Amino acid sequence: MSNDTVLFGIQGSGQHTEGLPDPGLFRAVADLAEELGWDSIWGGEHLSFHNPILDLSVALSIFAARTERLLLGAGLVLLPLRHPSWVAKTYGSLDFVSGGRLLLGVGVGGEGEQDFAAAGVPIGERGARADEAIAAVRELWWAGAEGRVAAHDGRFYPFQGVSIDPPPARPGGPPLLVGGRSPAALRRAGRLGDGWLAYMVSADRFARDFAEVRRHATEAGRDPAVLTPAIVLPAHVGADGDAAREQARAHLGERYNTAFEPHHVARYAIAGDPEECRVRLREYVDAGVRHVVLTPVGPAAGFLGEVEALHEQVVAPLRAELAAVEAA
Repeated sequence: MSNDTVLFGIQGSGQHTEGLPDPGLFRAVADLAEELGWDSIWGGEHLSFHNPILDLSVALSIFAARTERLLLGAGLVLLPLRHPSWVAKTYGSLDFVSGGRLLLGVGVGGEGEQDFAAAGVPIGERGARADEAIAAVRELWWAGAEGRVAAHDGRFYPFQGVSIDPPPARPGGPPLLVGGRSPAALRRAGRLGDGWLAYMVSADRFARDFAEVRRHATEAGRDPAVLTPAIVLPAHVGADGDAAREQARAHLGERYNTAFEPHHVARYAIAGDPEECRVRLREYVDAGVRHVVLTPVGPAAGFLGEVEALHEQVVAPLRAELAAVEAA
């Protein structure tokens, strides 16, 4: 894959603002995403939140079992909530059984304080815990690839003589995409990650912030060219653009249990009629995004139809447009 290739993913498991769906939905969305030609399928994570959400590792295991080609995106593992040995075990095993298809997005969380209360983790330690956990997970994976035991000397997660089997399919494990938009998150992505997974940023801010990620990578002696610029975008397409934007606004308000205004939708989401959505999505591609993850934010009853409509009415035409530009 060249640095100019743009991948398009769909979130198949996230918050359910209208109550839990039939469990078969998770199998159905994986089947549909692979059939349509999406590049990746993703799940989200919370431990204790105001909307129900399936455990991330369970969702990705279903997706892995139902697909053969799709990349499997964890977006995001709330890294401070669990010991890095468990992260290495769970997601190393998932990479192993999927044949190396995992993309491991990690973040510090914080939008739901109850997540941290449920796990017994002080929310004020989340950044420091995440930085240390990334180093510890990498040590565990590389130790497995090199046939040695792992050791880590840290404030939160010291260990000696630990082995995690099976190791991931790829030596050193799957790519780690760091989420978040704070200065600390941008620094973490550049210095410790394999890419940046943005959320709730405009196209122009994405371009500025990814330049900052690259700067941090350069200062750390890393090659910024290998970093993946990725983003998660709320998305809803409909024949009536105004109605689609209003449905997206209402859904996002329920998702985050806060007032979500029309200008937030206009700035941070892909919502409208097919042409409006395609133009908005192209803005992010032009800003440098190379892996787009669309999160359906329409009515729950139309979820599978939304997965299809976003691909056929927005992504496929944009792919054709980008291919024509590349061929010119």
